[in-house]
Amino acid sequence: KILNDIDWRIVNDTKYTDKSIAVLLKHIVNWRVFVIKKLQGNETYDIIIDEANDWTKVSVHNEEEWLQLLKEIVNSQEQLLSILATHDDQILLKKVPGKDYDFGSILPSIAQHDLYHLGQIAMLNVTYKS
Repeated sequence: KILNDIDWRIVNDTKYTDKSIAVLLKHIVNWRVFVIKKLQGNETYDIIIDEANDWTKVSVHNEEEWLQLLKEIVNSQEQLLSILATHDDQILLKKVPGKDYDFGSILPSIAQHDLYHLGQIAMLNVTYKS
């Protein structure tokens, strides 16, 4: 609901922060993709903190591009839930491929990560609308 309330014309604004709404949203998607790839068993896929696949530079030029970015977040959610539906709680004990931690730490973390940045996006949306 928060994302659907955003006017695409403000999603590139960086007046109050160096990260625009579009960049924050793409960042959320990037980390979901990381979790999806790890759940699929990909050992080599990684995100390097503060590099391009962590904070991807995104510039939305029209409403269609904004809707495409919104579609990415919805698709990543559907894909994540679909993969998780094929597992039971034992997945939480399984080691993340290529990492030194298990899914029991990363799955709650991705939810917290989404909420944190969604809060930023909501605050920016209200601020830019004022």
